[in-house]
Amino acid sequence: MGHTDGYLLLRRPLADPPPPVNLPDSVVLAPLEASDSGRVHTLIQQCYANGVGTVQVELLDWWESLLTDSEFDRNLTFVAKHGDDVIGFCLCWTSSFIKDLVVDPRWRNRGVGSALLSTAIEALRKRGAEEVALKVNIYNGTAQRLYRSFGFVQE
Repeated sequence: MGHTDGYLLLRRPLADPPPPVNLPDSVVLAPLEASDSGRVHTLIQQCYANGVGTVQVELLDWWESLLTDSEFDRNLTFVAKHGDDVIGFCLCWTSSFIKDLVVDPRWRNRGVGSALLSTAIEALRKRGAEEVALKVNIYNGTAQRLYRSFGFVQE
């Protein structure tokens, strides 16, 4: 169980808090704004270009599908920014599912992904969710290690 179409389904109970957020200096997390949508979409496309995820090709298609999705809540989106540069993004659905978590390759291994994940977990905990789930590509060992370090386990 927990393995579908080249992805692993991982879950984490939310009874325990996530590790603390340790963002690099000058990096801030903020909810998704329309003004950042193009940079976020471009980052997702770049991060998924090697096949570890999918996103609509056209920005307006992605943006419209996001805003009209019944599980979308802007308060469950987290954009990591360094100045005006979007360097990371996390999107959670209201069903307590992490849909996307991407970090600019130039900013990986510097705590951005961990900070996004920790912030998302805490936001879902505050909403009263009992667990969080996500899918990760079976070949994405780096992401699997991050998720497992946060207590995610395969079903």
